[in-house]
Amino acid sequence: MGLFKRRERTGGADGPAHRLYFATDIHGAEVLWRKFLSAGAAYDARTLIMGGDVTGKVVIPIVATDEGWRADLYGDVQTATGEDQLKALEDRIRNSGLYPHRMTDEQVAEVGRMDEQRREAWFAEVMLVTFRRWLALAEERLEDGVRCFMMPGNDDPAGIDGAIEEATRVEACDDRIVEFGDYRMISLGYANRTPFDSPRELEEDEIYARVSRLADQVEDRDRLILNLHVPPHDSQLDIAPALDADLNVVMSGSEPKLVPVGSTAVRELIETYQPLLSLHGHVHESPGATKIGRTLAINPGSDYHTGRIAGCLVTLAPDRVRHQFVTG
Repeated sequence: MGLFKRRERTGGADGPAHRLYFATDIHGAEVLWRKFLSAGAAYDARTLIMGGDVTGKVVIPIVATDEGWRADLYGDVQTATGEDQLKALEDRIRNSGLYPHRMTDEQVAEVGRMDEQRREAWFAEVMLVTFRRWLALAEERLEDGVRCFMMPGNDDPAGIDGAIEEATRVEACDDRIVEFGDYRMISLGYANRTPFDSPRELEEDEIYARVSRLADQVEDRDRLILNLHVPPHDSQLDIAPALDADLNVVMSGSEPKLVPVGSTAVRELIETYQPLLSLHGHVHESPGATKIGRTLAINPGSDYHTGRIAGCLVTLAPDRVRHQFVTG
């Protein structure tokens, strides 16, 4: 996990420090989840925070044949004979952010005949098998003394909430205040409205109301952290290609037209409450850090399809925040 990329440092007097590691938007890539769980040991971080969009979106049928098994990966047909080859194929699929599922041709045809509602329910069941296995991996791999927080993001289906709540080593943090060290963290996995009608979207006033209800309960905002999946509007952490009504990229000359797509409510929340730190994801193309008043706002971005996890190592002390963007 080792390459460090330093972007910014804020200085201050020495004092007790708390180190956390933040990553987000791994979209079902199991190799990234394994790297995330190892970050506590790799970076001597006592707190791990996964900021949402943790599940994938596609099931790949692995179909039984007379010779063994076959899987169609977007036109690339791969085969396996024997259990070792089959497991290797499943691992390749999982590490790409997809869900392998052993099926027969008849079962594939049956899913194809389902209406949209039944197919969504079937997908959720298949996805939850892998997701619960991820949570079990956390029990095996997290070191004693390391706390791990997770929330869903706007792309994550409703079924994962209960699985997170039931986990023993991964702690749910969405829509609540949690405490670690001397710090309080408020999290919200919802995004403002997108063109994609994703599972967890809210109007801007509802985002503001949900977070402010919690923030009003925190007296010491010098030690407050906001973990909000969507970045603040017009912050350079939220720049993405503009889309037309048919979801095609709008071009400006030969280049995509780039626009801010973050939340105006999140920006207002940061400006109003001025937390020590705010953590964001959602917009993969806009990694970076910026100051909004006294608040350090961070989006590590995401390159989940490459097999590398983009994260940020943050060191909190009484009068300073230091951060390093890290990939591995």
